Amino acid sequence: MAVVDRRVQKTNKALRDAFRDLSRDNRYRDITVKALTEKAGINRKTFYLHYDSIDDFVNTFVDELSNQLLTIITQRPVGETMSISGRIFDDVFDYFDRSRDFLTFLMMSDEYSFLSRQVENNVAAGFAKALRDWYHISKLDATISSSFMIRNVTMLFRMYYRGQAKFTKEEFKNYLLRLDFSGVQSFINKEQ
Repeated sequence: MAVVDRRVQKTNKALRDAFRDLSRDNRYRDITVKALTEKAGINRKTFYLHYDSIDDFVNTFVDELSNQLLTIITQRPVGETMSISGRIFDDVFDYFDRSRDFLTFLMMSDEYSFLSRQVENNVAAGFAKALRDWYHISKLDATISSSFMIRNVTMLFRMYYRGQAKFTKEEFKNYLLRLDFSGVQSFINKEQ
């Protein structure tokens, strides 16, 4: 594993913190490298040593969130995860609860919805591969199943965090299980 210089870590943390602060009050396209670097207290040249643009920088958030969610979803064998109702939900819910501040904002904000779609696409692609490998289903069936599940989770989380759906965590879980597993079971349990 590559060791990251402490100065680089400090720079990345300053940029991430500055972006978090700026994103609360600014539209995405209004955040400039100049504003970001001033808020972070670093030189613009330093920014450009690491990133080509704001989009390149923000993709690090997308990649990090995608990887963390995919790790949560696939940390156990997929067959085990799929056979124990709600296991994925509990782990993902706990993750979002711990990361409530910025990552929840990133996934739930209308202004930043294009980033949440990127995360959804990345996670769905990784989950589709895991489904294909475990259940030996077609690429199309795995893609449809994983996309369906990931988008249902995201949609219900948005409704929950925005207060559009007033339900307890257990009710939330039951809605999700009813949506996901009744639909997906027809793909993963069919005769080969």
